[in-house]
Amino acid sequence: MLERRLIKSGVPGLDNILGGGFLEGSIIAISGPTGSGRSTLALQSLYNGATQYNEPGLYISIEESKQDFFFHMSGYTWDLAAAERERKLIFLDYPIYEVEQILTQYGAIQEIINSTGVKRVVIDSIMPISLYFPSSDERKKGFLKLIDNVRKWGTTTLIIAEGAPDSEKSDLPHTNYSIESFTDGWISLPYHYNEKKGERVRSVEIIKMKGVRHSTRPYPAEIGVSGFTIKSGNETPPKEPPSVAKPIIAKPERKVLKPAKSVKDAVKRQLGLRMIKKSK
Repeated sequence: MLERRLIKSGVPGLDNILGGGFLEGSIIAISGPTGSGRSTLALQSLYNGATQYNEPGLYISIEESKQDFFFHMSGYTWDLAAAERERKLIFLDYPIYEVEQILTQYGAIQEIINSTGVKRVVIDSIMPISLYFPSSDERKKGFLKLIDNVRKWGTTTLIIAEGAPDSEKSDLPHTNYSIESFTDGWISLPYHYNEKKGERVRSVEIIKMKGVRHSTRPYPAEIGVSGFTIKSGNETPPKEPPSVAKPIIAKPERKVLKPAKSVKDAVKRQLGLRMIKKSK
């Protein structure tokens, strides 16, 4: 009999509407329009999974450099630099021209996962990968191969996708490249304008989660200094730190790097991981 294990998402209130948490080893799409907090939710789950549940995480960024990403996320309470030093969090960034390596050299990422004990992965985002394929049919075949390769990693993986805004409440949301059709689960982050409040309001909705009995309605959500909190009724709000002055973090100068010849070269360039053996 196959073992089914639910792991904690690390996001207050999310497990309540997921039916207990993420199914270990599943691949889940996180979608929403620009500004909905997709990267925040994904990083929050990855960071809290590593620091609270001892499940090291790997963040693969294709749209943003590590320097820029850490700078933009510095407003939260997460100590990303410490997590990285302790090998609880590994961050890989790929320029657009290195996207092909993710598709063709997935075995090298497998070695990283095996050698570092990574249990959770975030891919941010699917858009640059989708643009690699010249036609819709080729993209579908490419996505099938990508999902098959990711599944071999044996990790719980979140794939970030840009969601197209729905025109009516009854409409099923969708992403621009339909990666949700290939994943095991799909979390949508609507970001609607509320005329009464005169502002945009956040919510979270579980569209699908294979093998898990989950809620089927949207729940209001907020983003604070500790990330997302979903108002599901039974959430435990994160403890906010005392109000203290934080040092101003200067935005780092962007470094122009030569294209890496392989995924392993990119890892060594960014993290100095020397434990990765030469690929057979």
